[in-house]
Amino acid sequence: MHATIEAERDIAAVVTELYTLISGPAGFARDWKRQSELFLPGARMIRTSVDAEGRPQALAMTVEDYPDNFRQKIGDNAFYEAQTHCITEVFGNIAHAFSAYEAWADAERTRFIKRGINSIQLYNDGRSWKVVNMIWDDERPGLTMPAKYKGGC
Repeated sequence: MHATIEAERDIAAVVTELYTLISGPAGFARDWKRQSELFLPGARMIRTSVDAEGRPQALAMTVEDYPDNFRQKIGDNAFYEAQTHCITEVFGNIAHAFSAYEAWADAERTRFIKRGINSIQLYNDGRSWKVVNMIWDDERPGLTMPAKYKGGC
């Protein structure tokens, strides 16, 4: 198998697992330990948004800080997030996955929450691909998903 094809397959598995780990019904106990194992030590997770005046803001968290932030945002509610489109670039031991997603308040996908893009940088440590940094932004008034990110994976 071609190295890049194998890398893209392995990266896709990491990204899919990231979505799987945060998705679940109300009261679901997420496996934060497993999530941290997908990240390189020192990795950052960055939630972006705009304030009431429309100014960009970013909240940078460690992987260890993220579970508390997630609980503040989602609470004990059902939350399901899934990738809807992906563009992955690989060069040697580094990669970038641009992963469009949708989030729903139910497994049947009848209660839409949001749509956005995760920008995920990865590094191959010789054993597996690890997330180095992850930054994301959600659609909002004035920012909608371009058509090129609405296709399937």
